[in-house]
Amino acid sequence: MARSKSKGLKRAERLFRRRRYSEVIRLLEPQVFMYRDRPMFYYYLGVSCLHTGDFGGAYSYLQRAQQLDADNINIGLALAAIAMRRRQTDLALRLYLSVLDREPKSPIAKRGLTALRRAENENELAEELDQGGIGRYLPCPGPYLPRPLLIGTLVAALAAVLAVMLPSVVERFSDPAAPERDGVEVLELEHMQRDVVQYEGEFRYVLTTDEIRDTFERIGDYFNQYRDNEARREINRIVHSNAHHEMKERARLLAEYLQTPSFTNFAAEDSFTYEEVQAEPRLHDQTYVRWRGRVANLRHSEEKIEFDFLVGYEDERVLEGIVPARLEFSARVEPAMPVELIGRVVTDNGFGRLEVVSIRRISPQVG
Repeated sequence: MARSKSKGLKRAERLFRRRRYSEVIRLLEPQVFMYRDRPMFYYYLGVSCLHTGDFGGAYSYLQRAQQLDADNINIGLALAAIAMRRRQTDLALRLYLSVLDREPKSPIAKRGLTALRRAENENELAEELDQGGIGRYLPCPGPYLPRPLLIGTLVAALAAVLAVMLPSVVERFSDPAAPERDGVEVLELEHMQRDVVQYEGEFRYVLTTDEIRDTFERIGDYFNQYRDNEARREINRIVHSNAHHEMKERARLLAEYLQTPSFTNFAAEDSFTYEEVQAEPRLHDQTYVRWRGRVANLRHSEEKIEFDFLVGYEDERVLEGIVPARLEFSARVEPAMPVELIGRVVTDNGFGRLEVVSIRRISPQVG
């Protein structure tokens, strides 16, 4: 849990440095219980609220930050800026003097004192802050290159590299990058609601906001790498979790783009083991497995072939488990025949059965 906390605040810090204040608020507000004892959590939220015009929220968050870390100079400066905006000049004066006691060269505190001294009245100063001037009285969010300058710097650096290594660069990038698959756009979280967690109901997997967002990122990575089986497992994790219903619907929508594997594109190492499926049936529902075993209790009908699949028993040595299997296509299946199959896991309050999509006879190694 400590690692999850640190990761969430580091992400917020990166957004804060990039001046993406609305995203900081969207990321942190749902996690107040997780970070209730972290002063920087309230500081990032408070200053972000200031930049977005929510002065009431900013004051509440920064006041809490000061309670947790009374000696933090940046928190004091932010509270002083709010005090000026709220026409509480006496409070602002005390805060700036307190900052100067600890950091006598603070340019922001000196600027604030100058503004308080020069303002003809409190309304004039508050009006300046309302018109976008509050940033002059707040600590710098941190190092940041504006996009035009960043692009220019990157272009210049790239040009220098190309001038030295042009042949190797041309060879490396002669083939176009693989495009994203159709359907991955449903995972875009940028315009989703702030709160990705629902708090009522019963859930198999209880995830934090960061864990939900990280799971969506993994789904997208797996999907673009055509690792559909692993993508499906992570989709199931979202569907059976405390993720917001909109997140679940997006995950279900992406599942419609997943492909059915075959022996030509589904390696044995991409399959889940019997132990994995048996331990977490819901997590593996609708995933595909590639297993070897033997046919038992074979039953034919006009519409389907059914049998008990003896997992891992193709060489008649170790029986891992017995799973009902069903084919809805014509195939040559004989009693006690050793086979390798690809099947879709179907669960029903546990590991229910395999819907076979491909099957072939094998010659088990005996001896």
